[in-house]
Amino acid sequence: MKIFKRYPLLKKLTNKYVLTGVAFAAWMFFLDVNNYFIHKELSQELDELEADIQYYQNELVKDKELLRQLETDPEAFERYVREQFGMLRPGEQLTIVEFQDSVHE
Repeated sequence: MKIFKRYPLLKKLTNKYVLTGVAFAAWMFFLDVNNYFIHKELSQELDELEADIQYYQNELVKDKELLRQLETDPEAFERYVREQFGMLRPGEQLTIVEFQDSVHE
């Protein structure tokens, strides 16, 4: 009891309601199923998924533009087919040059 007279703050900190509140906060922060660390991990995963959504929406816009060009311009269609699929006209030869750093492993 003398220690409580010397340190009045200690008396307030050892109150059963304060101790219960601190225990509850510690439980929720560290031990609960939905604790801070899991919440942080899920929030980070959500941010990554939102970035993926943005990336795929941008790719969709690019692909729609390419599709529009391929449907309306026969020269663009031929150029795309020749570049992407290596298709040739009769009598043509195709030579592919690969550089050392462009080889996929």
